[in-house]
Amino acid sequence: MIKSQVGNGHGDFRCASWRWPWPKTLNDRMALSIFTLGGLFLMWYELILILPTYYSETSSTVIAHWVFMLVMSFQIYSNMFRLITTDTSIKTDNQPPILLSDDWRYCKTCQVKVPPRSHHCVICDVCILKRDHHCWFAGYCIGYKNHRYYFVMLIYMTITAIYCNLFNYQFVVTVKGELGVFNVISFFMPHFGYVFLLYDTYTFLITTLSSLGFLLLLIFLWLSQIQLMQVITGQTQHERKKKIIINNVGWKTNLLDILGPRWVLVWFLPWIHSPPPGDGFTISEKKI
Repeated sequence: MIKSQVGNGHGDFRCASWRWPWPKTLNDRMALSIFTLGGLFLMWYELILILPTYYSETSSTVIAHWVFMLVMSFQIYSNMFRLITTDTSIKTDNQPPILLSDDWRYCKTCQVKVPPRSHHCVICDVCILKRDHHCWFAGYCIGYKNHRYYFVMLIYMTITAIYCNLFNYQFVVTVKGELGVFNVISFFMPHFGYVFLLYDTYTFLITTLSSLGFLLLLIFLWLSQIQLMQVITGQTQHERKKKIIINNVGWKTNLLDILGPRWVLVWFLPWIHSPPPGDGFTISEKKI
């Protein structure tokens, strides 16, 4: 049975009010702060500390490195800003009449009915429309309206991490020497060599930063692989874990469902208007 319900502020699908763009929990606030300040420190580390060791004078190559890092930083931070300030919760403000079908579930916490693929986030304390996951370094849930920003930001973060690790290699070798057995081990336990006075404080800091940089690269590659697989199969994180693939409409359509019709332009500017198709409440009947 299907019935119509108008969003009037008191309907069955009302959820918690929109949040102030600052994470609710202390852990999320710390993660977002570390992410923000860490990116600024990374720019200083790459452009001010390492770059001059490769090039003593300003050249077109130096300018290219600066431009690349500034563009990557802009894309990452601007998409993060859009991710945080985009409301992806279920709410009734100015909603058109919506069909409530029998496959809608009831959220006991919010005391509302939610459409398929929507779930309650215990951290955000709100029901998220087409919820994918709670982003631990942004401090917000990824859902129907902001998935695009997370996906684009993650790809740019991965590209930046690859660039930094490759760019830093010769610098690290200059500071630590060729990567023998000891140097490889020291990347996994940088404190070990420092405690036993095997290298000085400067070498310890470079070792630690290089280890963190490589670890972040692995994390970003892992997260990107998860997102790419979900795009190909048309799954949310919950559906991937439960092996639910009934919403797969082909990888091209799945990609457009996240990036919107202007899927090329969104890679250049996050303010490009490219809303995902549909309304997030209904599921396409087309299956493969």
